[in-house]
Amino acid sequence: MATAPIPPPKPRLEYPLNEREIFATEVVGVGSVHGNLAITFATLRFDEPTIGETPKARRVVAGRLILTGPAATQLLQSLHKLAAPSEAAQRPSPEPN
Repeated sequence: MATAPIPPPKPRLEYPLNEREIFATEVVGVGSVHGNLAITFATLRFDEPTIGETPKARRVVAGRLILTGPAATQLLQSLHKLAAPSEAAQRPSPEPN
């Protein structure tokens, strides 16, 4: 009986320290682009205040994340695992009989 082929190992993960990080205060769009998941993030930025005026807030696109189907599934599973402990802590405990 033939054995199933063993997939090659994943390449080593490199972690360059000069990659840009994105800080977002909201998700402003989620869609599909050529079968990939596209997420658009925005952040609030404030204009330089002038004398006697309050700074004006602006919503600015901070970045876009495009994920393949498998990567989107990984993200969803990771977010679900992250949220599971906090969801369990928020559930009311059953009353003793």
